[in-house]
Amino acid sequence: MRRNIILLSVAALLSVSCGPLSYMMNVELRQPSRAGLELGGKTFAVCAVDDGDALDSVFVASVAEGFARRLETEYFGGEQVIGLYNIDKTPGADYSSRDSVLNVLMDTGSDVVFIFDSPVLGGISAGTPQKVETPAVRDSAYVVEVSVPYSIRLYVYDSMDMSDKVRVYSGSSTAKPVAYTGGNEPDSALVSKALSAVGAAAQEAGATAGAPFLPRWSSESVVFVYYDTGSGDWLNALAAAHDYRWKDAVAIWTGLTSSSSLQKRSCAAYNLAAAFYILGQYDLAGEWLDVSDADYPLYLSHDLRSKIEGKS
Repeated sequence: MRRNIILLSVAALLSVSCGPLSYMMNVELRQPSRAGLELGGKTFAVCAVDDGDALDSVFVASVAEGFARRLETEYFGGEQVIGLYNIDKTPGADYSSRDSVLNVLMDTGSDVVFIFDSPVLGGISAGTPQKVETPAVRDSAYVVEVSVPYSIRLYVYDSMDMSDKVRVYSGSSTAKPVAYTGGNEPDSALVSKALSAVGAAAQEAGATAGAPFLPRWSSESVVFVYYDTGSGDWLNALAAAHDYRWKDAVAIWTGLTSSSSLQKRSCAAYNLAAAFYILGQYDLAGEWLDVSDADYPLYLSHDLRSKIEGKS
């Protein structure tokens, strides 16, 4: 969920002043990625299949690292929590098979596993040297871009996806590492220099490959209810929700579910359902909405239940 400016509106749910009031919060909720996967709240592992070739190994490991860093930026606030693993390639093995992917998943202990197969690299060539305006060091008067065409396959398995299948993605492009030269070296030497720095270009390729797996966002309005009482608990919970301090808000509403008033208990349970809906915990949201309906059905319940069922 993105942190953004919240628009608020207050309106009476009931005509009597002692009844519950509504508080509308506009939020941006995470939607499934363009790849069709809902990855929010899950743990990931990213693996690189190593075929033993030095250049292939550096390339695929760097792609995997760039991919993991891109997902960490979006899903984990940039914290490096995604495990990176190396798989020694066995000749004839099919790393897209469900059994192979499940074995890797169990070894990593993650919810979702991404496996980059060893790449297929095409003909490598050096471009025309371009003069550097202000050389930083000796023998760096020219820069040469080296083209490394590649194709790569990615296998993805989400253990929490009801489809229970391995998704296969493939792509091809050209990585373009660079080499600096004084202008007197043969192409073979320039290619060798550039390939020694191919990791950075491969990491960029991995970051690009991560784009379809990033979440999309949509604006949505969610209504909470509260009582304007002297105790302050209801308003404190709303303030916590407004500041995205969901742990605090949930703790207060949970305490309010023990009220002697059926209506207040129902409102607190409804708020818990709304909070867990925003957090993407749809099963828990549905359970709390059931509690609310059993105590004292609110007319807001139907709309929230429709939202929850639309995500389940």
